[in-house]
Amino acid sequence: MGIHFTITPGIENRLLAWNEMARRQPPEKKTSRPCITISREFGCQAYPLAEILHKRLNELAESEEEWIVLDRLLLEKIAAESGFAKADLEYITKVNPILQTLIMTFMGRKHADPFVVFTYIRKTLRYFAKAGNSIIVGRGGACLTQDLPHVFHVRLVAPLSFKLGIIMKNLGLTEEEARAHIKARQFERDEFTRHFTQTDLSNPFLYHLLINNEKVTLDQIADIIMEMIENYPD
Repeated sequence: MGIHFTITPGIENRLLAWNEMARRQPPEKKTSRPCITISREFGCQAYPLAEILHKRLNELAESEEEWIVLDRLLLEKIAAESGFAKADLEYITKVNPILQTLIMTFMGRKHADPFVVFTYIRKTLRYFAKAGNSIIVGRGGACLTQDLPHVFHVRLVAPLSFKLGIIMKNLGLTEEEARAHIKARQFERDEFTRHFTQTDLSNPFLYHLLINNEKVTLDQIADIIMEMIENYPD
């Protein structure tokens, strides 16, 4: 299935500058534009960090070099235009990959083949990464782009107490509910990555920066990343 970039208006606005750049310089060619991947332990603040970086980097960027954020919402919009359902992307992260084959064998196919969906995710992430001026949040971006020298990898970690506070506040859960939610979602993500990439995202050697989300503010983290990007060699 091809990757299409005629998305709903709100998302399309985020891609406008990038589309223009992509037409001038196909992502298959070598690019000097940097890319950032943000990985996290579940409960850390990857999305707020991406928003801060997006705003700051675009304030400094030329109009033809605008930065974009590839997050779950945007990936789902692109997936829909490429023929996948939102449920297909959710399914491969929430069902044990070993059980998926059995489910589809004995109960019929209710979802797209997990490996087809993962191949699509990988192709999309690498498309944005090769184009540069992109911030990729989650979805195994760090391990899927390790071979690209212009991609900088950041991972957020934090004590459980910090992550509990974030999840309880954002989702309105009790501490017990938040604890169970974090455990379940972290397990799903770890299993997904290990199965499809044979990589453990907790491996610190995958990253340029490994930062304690509790000890360093989001603005301070953004400062560090900005300095790294600004000193990136052309």
